[in-house]
Amino acid sequence: MTVKKQLSDAIKQKKAVSFSFQGKPAFGSPHALGKGDGEERVLIYRGEDSHEKEVKPTGKWACLRLADLSNVMLTDEPFHEGHPGEHDKACLHDVELSVK
Repeated sequence: MTVKKQLSDAIKQKKAVSFSFQGKPAFGSPHALGKGDGEERVLIYRGEDSHEKEVKPTGKWACLRLADLSNVMLTDEPFHEGHPGEHDKACLHDVELSVK
């Protein structure tokens, strides 16, 4: 299954994913797929989110090139339900799919 297909499934199912980013292990919650700077990209919340009110999320928003990702796998870890800011969303000029 392709990186894009795995991320599409994760977005539709609101599932967190584990993946390799430039060869290093990573984890996150993908929120949108599209194009930015002429390349396919994913807007993803990278890092942990405990979903406990007393504990602040420890991750951050990132817009990653699909070409830099590999080994994408859906996980049962909590999905980050937060919403990216306008600045974060600006990296995608043409949104193909996003969390509803």
